[in-house]
Amino acid sequence: MNFSTKNSMTTLAQTFIMGSIDAYTFQNFHGSFVSAQTGNLVVFAYEYATKGWGTAYIRVPVLLGFLLGAFMSQACKHIKLPAERRFNLFLLFSIIFLGLLTLGAAFNLSMLNMLFSLGLFSGYELTVFNKIGVTSVNNGIMTGNLKNFANNVYEAIFSRDKSALIKASHFLSGIIMFVLGIMFSAYVLQAIGTEVFTAAFMINIILLMTLYIDYRMTNHQQTIS
Repeated sequence: MNFSTKNSMTTLAQTFIMGSIDAYTFQNFHGSFVSAQTGNLVVFAYEYATKGWGTAYIRVPVLLGFLLGAFMSQACKHIKLPAERRFNLFLLFSIIFLGLLTLGAAFNLSMLNMLFSLGLFSGYELTVFNKIGVTSVNNGIMTGNLKNFANNVYEAIFSRDKSALIKASHFLSGIIMFVLGIMFSAYVLQAIGTEVFTAAFMINIILLMTLYIDYRMTNHQQTIS
């Protein structure tokens, strides 16, 4: 399994996870999102204008958490390690974060602290897991993915650009995984925090184990040859 394939698998898995978490926050935190900050800004501005700070303030922690998460994860991308080992470390960080979120949900962490923590996690995820093949995608915000999907479909049909068709398939796969994550969270898990985070935790554990086994097998084959 080459690095591009591992990257694609991981990004698709994180897209599924982000969809499931957005369903959880939408249901349990007054229509808040963790990945779609455009939606949070719209609701914040609307509520501030019509209902005042006393209602709108709950949108602030997730926004601040998202900014901090994106800032910190950009620093993580500068860790001096080989690309594959650094990537596995990113996935390990995600697992640790999901474990902490599971504990927070289990012990009823306050709404503002949970939203801040989820924003932090979302900012991290959207920064470090963003490749399907060679295509840069967003694993939580579908507006850009939908636009880029439509753009590339046009180029594939009318410009007969085969690379655009491949890119379109990458964007579409991300969109589908996000929607499936939402449906799985809402229908199967009833968007219950402990169950959503435990499922996400297990998905990433299985993924990390798969990547590690493949890494060991590849190194073993190279040693033999």
